[in-house]
Amino acid sequence: MIFPFEHRQNTAYPRKKNLQVFFWLMMMFNSAHCTAEFNGKLSGSITGATDYIWRGYTKSNGKPVVQGNIDYEFISGIFLGSSVSTISFADQGYEDRSTLEFRPYLGFAYQLSDDWRFNAAWTRYLYDGKIFGRSVDYNDFYIYSHFRDLVTLNLNFSENSYNQNHMSFNPEITSRYPVSDSIELSGTLGYNKQKKTLSYDYLYWNSGMTLHFSRHIGIDVRYYGGIYTSTTPHEMSTGWQFSPHVVDHRAVFSMTIGF
Repeated sequence: MIFPFEHRQNTAYPRKKNLQVFFWLMMMFNSAHCTAEFNGKLSGSITGATDYIWRGYTKSNGKPVVQGNIDYEFISGIFLGSSVSTISFADQGYEDRSTLEFRPYLGFAYQLSDDWRFNAAWTRYLYDGKIFGRSVDYNDFYIYSHFRDLVTLNLNFSENSYNQNHMSFNPEITSRYPVSDSIELSGTLGYNKQKKTLSYDYLYWNSGMTLHFSRHIGIDVRYYGGIYTSTTPHEMSTGWQFSPHVVDHRAVFSMTIGF
């Protein structure tokens, strides 16, 4: 999966436009690679995974995905980049279905002390089509605090989740333990509060192991679980058909190649 902030109308036009923006950004960062070391740090990755699980539910309908990320961090701590992932929601009966999620982002990283780092970021979720017949592009805001690359506290929120006129909140805590230079154990516990948009609130978690074959190649095996904590009564439903089930008892395998 991609974690880019840890520094650590029914026409074809929106689809074409989003793809053009993505490829333009890729070309821009590629042309900057030769001077990146003088002004900051350029990094990127490509990931293949058996599922795209996000905040307690799947964005790929349990199917494999390909994901990519490119990121540039200036010496000042300002960073920007973009990530992209294939997606597949269970809305085959709808026209102009989304198959691609694109996420440009901008943020700032600050070293508070030898032990603590702080990140704040904005991202925009863009889709090349609709999800269950609705346009869903929206903003998300992130605040991270890292302790020695061992613990990360994260709070993200959206003022208009999935463009459905409701806010969402999602606190998370992630812990990591390096067994050796090549093996790392990690786990995440989070709470996805957006039942006004998705019909449910979720408590979710994952745990797994990452094996680094080299500095730029890694394989991750991860177990996901979750439970419902609250549901929206039927009479209060927005009528949107997107109400993803919480993911439980599922293993996901992924391989990442980066630079």
